[in-house]
Amino acid sequence: MQSPDEQDTPVKAKAVLIDPRSMTVVWMNESAAQGLSDEGFEVSGVTVEQALPMGETLGIPEALGTVAETGIARHLRTNLVSTSQGSMAIATSLHRLPDGMVLVLT
Repeated sequence: MQSPDEQDTPVKAKAVLIDPRSMTVVWMNESAAQGLSDEGFEVSGVTVEQALPMGETLGIPEALGTVAETGIARHLRTNLVSTSQGSMAIATSLHRLPDGMVLVLT
């Protein structure tokens, strides 16, 4: 059971569901939606580049095409990314779902 403090801790993992044909976002979790809209979960018209600003650095656009085409999951990682709060590692997994959409977990 989570303590009250743990319940208010924001989830840092980002989950984004992408239509690989149009390269647009179909769904995203709250963590991924932060900063995109005052509505929170409004994803209409959101592009991959908007939803995943570090995507180009990680190679996500190319990996999306490969995963969508082959169905083989891809795992990407960058070891050190400098931010205003220090350095961090970013790990991303891409998985094709049975309906052809690609789930990106960062």
